[in-house]
Amino acid sequence: MCTCIAEIKASYTQVRKQAEYAVEKSYDIDDFLDAVNVVKKQVALVTDETNALVELVRNHFTEITVAEAEDLLALSGPIQKKMQQVYLNLLRSPLLVGMEQTVELYRQSMSDFDELCRDMRTFNVNLAQDTEFQRVSAMLNDLL
Repeated sequence: MCTCIAEIKASYTQVRKQAEYAVEKSYDIDDFLDAVNVVKKQVALVTDETNALVELVRNHFTEITVAEAEDLLALSGPIQKKMQQVYLNLLRSPLLVGMEQTVELYRQSMSDFDELCRDMRTFNVNLAQDTEFQRVSAMLNDLL
């Protein structure tokens, strides 16, 4: 059982809140330079929070049980959709010209989060429940 599941869930919540806030701010500002700075700051915060979440989960990846992985994956779906919405809004925004590098870093963090979710589904859920994998793993452990 992962000892840091509460910390991981809190990090999920923070990423979701930052993504929602970034979406709100991308529509509320009239002045172009102020808008670029505000949105850029929010996108950078989402990026940083996402990177921290991915690192946190990766550091405890082998401790996460099947049930915990399924719980985290259930939290991941809405976050992934919100992050995709933010990304598409940014690509359509006239503000993009002033924040291309920030948006690219955001896209990379979004991709890392998607990869983490795929890995968690594959390794922490599917393989953990695969009887043939468990049998071969036990045989390998016996050899060591």
